[in-house]
Amino acid sequence: MLDCHSYTVKCGEETFMNYVNRHKSALINSVQLLPKEEATHEVELALNFMQYYMHLQDDGLIDQPKAQHRVLIDRRKSVFEIMLDLHSAMRATCVGFKLYFYGENPITSELIQLLLQYPAFSSHDGDQLALTAEIPLHMAYCTMIVFDSCDLESASDRLAMAWMSNNVPWAIRNVLVQENVKDEFVQLVKAKLKPFSESQSKFLQKSQQQALQAAKTYGAQLVHSDSDASDIKPTLAFVPGVQYLLSTNASAVQPSPIVAINAFRTAKEAISLANANNGGSVSLWTEELSLTFEIAYGLRSPTVWVNSYAEFNPDASYSFRRDDFSYGSEYAVCEKKVKAVFAPTVATPTNSAEKNRQEIKSLGTFVASKRSYRGNTVQLKNGIRYETICTPADLDAYGEGHRLCVVENFWDTYVSLDVIDRHLLLDTVHNQRKVICIPYGVTFAN
Repeated sequence: MLDCHSYTVKCGEETFMNYVNRHKSALINSVQLLPKEEATHEVELALNFMQYYMHLQDDGLIDQPKAQHRVLIDRRKSVFEIMLDLHSAMRATCVGFKLYFYGENPITSELIQLLLQYPAFSSHDGDQLALTAEIPLHMAYCTMIVFDSCDLESASDRLAMAWMSNNVPWAIRNVLVQENVKDEFVQLVKAKLKPFSESQSKFLQKSQQQALQAAKTYGAQLVHSDSDASDIKPTLAFVPGVQYLLSTNASAVQPSPIVAINAFRTAKEAISLANANNGGSVSLWTEELSLTFEIAYGLRSPTVWVNSYAEFNPDASYSFRRDDFSYGSEYAVCEKKVKAVFAPTVATPTNSAEKNRQEIKSLGTFVASKRSYRGNTVQLKNGIRYETICTPADLDAYGEGHRLCVVENFWDTYVSLDVIDRHLLLDTVHNQRKVICIPYGVTFAN
């Protein structure tokens, strides 16, 4: 039996974003094990997204006075995800909710305790949610795809910095490189690898040993800097297929400090390999525009960066774990209204596809032609083209093993303000989004 402690959210004078801003230094220092630079980056990025949420004129739907919400936050997620899960949940609910935490993560344990000192959170009221099974956490992490038509110097520069991010869900932990430039690319990366800092070595020591054991089972060839005599150091491993060499247990899914690398011959093979086991995002490297769209549209990854990596625009709805909540844009808030983390209990031991279908049906009649009004959108910000693509979601995905479920009796809990809000809400169920980020003017001529 697994227990989640609950907190009741009350109305308060200070916004959550202001609380985080006021205690930013303390929050950064409360993050354990991670290098301070990475903790700072995650907190600052989360604040950037919070600022966008706060500028939304309205969040679509208003709670009825008797609305009862149960929000479950997964401690195993990154600092960035936990902070935005909390904030978007508060933007989505207006009259308070029960807040539960699940899982263990030494990185975020002290951070969460500090976040819970936000005055609008009540003290622990003793309520617990007894779980009968684990809640699945979808794998994150980024796959880098390198074609012979890219600037190998720029791509190798980017990969050489991959080890600086140890906990973000978009950390590069797998590389696919075209076979005819594999050796040249690896040599470029090898020459650019820098030793770990003391704090990085401490954080990665256990997971690197486990990753080395996993690499050995594949008979992997290891590549690292010849000048780095440390036991814990940035390492590439040639492995078959798409591998992440992750340490997985019931309480956490930890990224490996070893980046797995494999070769491909054709664009079709690259798409097939990436789709076979992608963690959630892709960094694609090529200077051929036609190839860019062939690959980007063929990937099932919800986030694709082209000739770049970790470029963020809160106006776009990013996802870093497939079949999980998105971050940024009004969709993140609406998803918090209509979707919830499924918690297995004695009363509801498994997620029910039939029940979810009935709840989706109760949201309203979905007219296919209406979807296009929220279809593909293109934004240009700071020289980067952000294209958000909407495609129909597979409603059968809300099955027994799915992490998310649709809330019950939605229209008995919320009031619709207008037709546009209803369509936006339906979009969060009936559509899935992909964001493609292309730095025009830098990579391509126009």
